[in-house]
Amino acid sequence: MDAGESGNPLRDYIPLILESMAAQETAQRALAQKTGINKTRLGLLLHRDPAKRSVITQPELEKILHALGTNILQAYTCLETFQGLDLLDRQRYSTIIAMLCDMFADLPRKIIEALDEINGIDGSEVKRDWGAPLQRAVVKKVAEEVVKIRERRARLVDGDDFEL
Repeated sequence: MDAGESGNPLRDYIPLILESMAAQETAQRALAQKTGINKTRLGLLLHRDPAKRSVITQPELEKILHALGTNILQAYTCLETFQGLDLLDRQRYSTIIAMLCDMFADLPRKIIEALDEINGIDGSEVKRDWGAPLQRAVVKKVAEEVVKIRERRARLVDGDDFEL
């Protein structure tokens, strides 16, 4: 994998795109029609041999992802989350990725709004090292809510007193 200017590895989205195309049984011709990207160009972008691929632009990447029912945030999160997981696990957890990306996409704006409502606190006081404890709190709260949802579902399924 190549390194970007910041020293971070560049992510290869093409295997994820090819996997998604296969799962959705989407041929390159159909994807070309959905994206408006010329079929020949698309073939060069999605070549299985990385050495033979053309460099994909951000607008092209976003068009392809959109046509496959996803977005750049979900694709990035999948690449980061699914490292080392086999295909079956990736398929099983893909809905979680979509749900969490939808859930957290607006979170920065909502936190900024919440901080604006707290007297005496602004964004300049927030520190990056707050991330780990906040992440633990979010995971704990999500787990608690999932248990509550499962309990409600169980009551509905098991309940004899269900009336319409």
